[in-house]
Amino acid sequence: MAPDSHRRRRVLPTATATLLLIGLGATAPNLAHAAQPFRPASAPSTPSPTPTTEKGLRKSLDALNEEAEILTEKFNKARVEFNKARKAEQDATKEAERLRALAEPARRRLGALAAANYMAGSPDVLFGSGASPEGLSDRAYLAQSQATAVLALKKQIDQADAAERTAKAKTAQVKKAWDDAKKAREAARTKVSEVMKRLDKLTTTHASDPRTGLSATVKGSGLPAKMARKALTKLGSPYVWAAAGPSSFDCSGLVVWAYGQVGKPGLPHYTGDLFAMGTKVSRGALRSGDLVYFGGNLHHMGIYLGDGKYLHAPQTGDVVKISKLSDRSDFAGANRIS
Repeated sequence: MAPDSHRRRRVLPTATATLLLIGLGATAPNLAHAAQPFRPASAPSTPSPTPTTEKGLRKSLDALNEEAEILTEKFNKARVEFNKARKAEQDATKEAERLRALAEPARRRLGALAAANYMAGSPDVLFGSGASPEGLSDRAYLAQSQATAVLALKKQIDQADAAERTAKAKTAQVKKAWDDAKKAREAARTKVSEVMKRLDKLTTTHASDPRTGLSATVKGSGLPAKMARKALTKLGSPYVWAAAGPSSFDCSGLVVWAYGQVGKPGLPHYTGDLFAMGTKVSRGALRSGDLVYFGGNLHHMGIYLGDGKYLHAPQTGDVVKISKLSDRSDFAGANRIS
């Protein structure tokens, strides 16, 4: 015998339908795929820059530079992870909003059915608490079907809300890791700067030229600075055309000799070839040991010392001496050979 269309299984009591109506109006956002907690890797301990010798400071500087590079990459990774987490949060929010918007019309229809039945004076029949054992009315069955659909949507909304909350927490966690990585990187850079200052102080040389009355300070521990210090030991040596030491020099010969003393022999004894080497340096960025050139045809050169002074072997009848760079109006450029 075919089942009577008016006999339908009783499913929802009054309290369940009421809670559906309340619950759909008070849900909070979250995400469907709970993101794994972000655990930033602990930064390596920063070595204390305590050495007092050049060798010790250089070893400390190497370690700090390596640490700074590692922390920079962690910072870059955290920044990428933050952008991913923020995108996932935005996607989760959109999905939760979409589902809430989808459920709203069904929630309103269910509310309207409940209100209409209540006004008709038979809420118990609608919600199934007073119906006969044979089943629900057509109106009650319609409401029950609507409530079932809303219940399914509410379950999806709850999942989306949970996912959104997880995404927000993930974003906050990754943002903190990013901030921590940035602070660690800046701390490492600060320590690198401190060691470099100590190294520069340890490797600072003051020189005076009794003939010109000028003095200069050579700073740094790189190859160019070492070359400049070596060249300063030849203050007062006579200029001899085409000479490259050890007791007399021309302008490029002094540079060739000084570089040979610090482990870089065989440089060309010609200003044009020397100018083509190394890295070009602007006048405002000159450092001790940079090479400075003069004249449109680079007919003269010298070794920058610092404080606007340079060392050079000027011309026949003169000696290796310290001069002011500002006294030259034909400055043509500078380079750094390391």
